[in-house]
Amino acid sequence: MKEIRIATRASKLALAQANEIMKRLSSAAPDIPVSIVEISTKGDRDKSDFLYKADSVGFFTSEVEQALLDGRADVAVHSLKDLPTEITKGLAISAIPQREQVNDVIVAAKAITSVQDLSKWATVGTSSVRRISQLKLARPDLDCQPLRGNVETRINKIRSGELDAIVVAQAGLNRLGMSDPISLILPPEDFIPAPGQGALAIQTREDNTALCELVHTLDDPSSRIATQTERRILAALHGGCSIPLGVFCRIEKEIIYIQAILCNLAATKHIRKAVSCPLDKASETADYIVQQLLNEGGKEILDEVNNEKQGDFR
Repeated sequence: MKEIRIATRASKLALAQANEIMKRLSSAAPDIPVSIVEISTKGDRDKSDFLYKADSVGFFTSEVEQALLDGRADVAVHSLKDLPTEITKGLAISAIPQREQVNDVIVAAKAITSVQDLSKWATVGTSSVRRISQLKLARPDLDCQPLRGNVETRINKIRSGELDAIVVAQAGLNRLGMSDPISLILPPEDFIPAPGQGALAIQTREDNTALCELVHTLDDPSSRIATQTERRILAALHGGCSIPLGVFCRIEKEIIYIQAILCNLAATKHIRKAVSCPLDKASETADYIVQQLLNEGGKEILDEVNNEKQGDFR
């Protein structure tokens, strides 16, 4: 290998993630130059509405993947939760490094100790339908507003008084060294995160076996098993950003604890599951949870979500 070019979105958070991987690859292969290739994605250019209304798969990832496929880059770094569950032909996820914090957090204008402390009819910024439905499950009165843009832009909406609070992933704030504004950490067992949240996916071309092997040295087996199990449930429900599904896996010793929640958009219906099993039964247990969700009203919820996708449920 003469060099390693890392493709990434051009946002500050994406660049922080890519630079961390660049450092780790440089340490693993000190004789190989490593550089960053910045890619503009549709998700970065189009910030007009709630993310769940986007029709395209790979809203934040497809153009980064294309740079890998056409040879402009050798490696791609993604937030795993943005990556479609169907892997693009010719590419492989060669590493899922150790996961960051998985939970969501609230940044609020006023001090709070729970979601209940937000004022009545508070305006809360988030473009995640999963976050919106779980917020409304706790507080049906909250007015959820579209929230796009980089982390600084989002936090500035609190400082300017445009919003009363925002909900974001703690992992992003941690990676940017911006955790000070956090008002409330939402426990992942209560406010269930997105499948793969807090994890990175490092892609390579399948035919570049030497680079696949090098990148795989950054893989964390526990993070891979946990996120693969979460994404298996997501894939079986044919979802992405567009369905209000939360899945969280925690591994202790040789046991995996799986929690999932599926809500309708207004949070008037929800199904919650919590199951544990030995690690070697993770995949079949994920499939069992999917069937339980579907059998207990999940199909109706998904149909309702698809029918209401063009509406406004704030």
